[in-house]
Amino acid sequence: MIRLLPYFSPTSKFFGCKIIEMTTYDEILNGKIRPLNITQDLNQVADLIELSFVGTIDEEGNDYIRYLRRMAQDAQSMYWGLGSLQRSYATLQGFVYTVDEKIVGNLSLLPFHKSGEFIYLIANVAVKPDYRRKGIARQLTTRAIQYAQSKSARSAWLQVRDDNPNAIDLYIKMGFQERCRRTTWTLYPKNLKSWNSADSMSLKSTSSVDWINHQKLLSDVYPEMVRWNLGFRINRFNPGIMSKISRFINGQYIKNFVIEKDHQCFGYITFEKTNLFSNSLWMACEKGYDDRVLKAFYQRYLRRSNLLKPLSINIPLGRAEKILEAIGFVKNHTLIWMEESTIDSFLKVN
Repeated sequence: MIRLLPYFSPTSKFFGCKIIEMTTYDEILNGKIRPLNITQDLNQVADLIELSFVGTIDEEGNDYIRYLRRMAQDAQSMYWGLGSLQRSYATLQGFVYTVDEKIVGNLSLLPFHKSGEFIYLIANVAVKPDYRRKGIARQLTTRAIQYAQSKSARSAWLQVRDDNPNAIDLYIKMGFQERCRRTTWTLYPKNLKSWNSADSMSLKSTSSVDWINHQKLLSDVYPEMVRWNLGFRINRFNPGIMSKISRFINGQYIKNFVIEKDHQCFGYITFEKTNLFSNSLWMACEKGYDDRVLKAFYQRYLRRSNLLKPLSINIPLGRAEKILEAIGFVKNHTLIWMEESTIDSFLKVN
């Protein structure tokens, strides 16, 4: 028997699931799975997620729970006839497991477009403590894959921590394949360290001349395969005047820097303000230049600025670990991104 336990991912801003091997299986005879009802279920789902993460949930997880409760309040008081409001809920999809009409399990399905293909992310898996070890989460996950198939999705994705070998093994047996491993690091203002380095790199704002090279290096660190779940839109970083006007109109704050020495470019770094728990840092350079790029950013900008909220960076596993720790970043977790092709699954079944 396999039990799935939930976890929150601050990089993707969604919940995922952890799996622990169990030895018993008790079937719930009177339970059933039904689609999520956004006008009735959101408060119960928020309660369920909060209960499942008691004592371990971080600030971003609390933000998500508050978001669900606000959505629930709006839906209960305003959904009648308001098409624009209903459209805002269109992406809230998933299934709940009920026993005697009470929600004891939940799974969210988040639709995305990846490289022009329609896919789903399986997330928000949670089961009430008293109902765990009964196969509920596994049934929900199976239903989610079936639903993705019925909607002609190209694939279903999930993310699992790299320190959970049981989950990794299970997902492989279910047909999921590993696509990449990414680590999220967070710098809290109070943890910013003070140190000096003799490396005399320069840091200056990028111009249109830099964009071709900057775009190429961004694509290396943030390939198409991962952008859909990172909130990454490469044209957002374009230094051109039209892009700057668009960012201004949309209230986006982005600062692009190029790191140079003796007229040689070593890479780029982008600082982006967000309305989430942490601001974002985007690094674009060849692997051998990670230290130089981050040192220059630290020396010329970070330690001279007034850091008011946390700063997060998501990069491939193994990149820039020593320099990030030297600056004061803390490793949150490494997630394995896994994909299950719903088309292949459909062909196997049929």
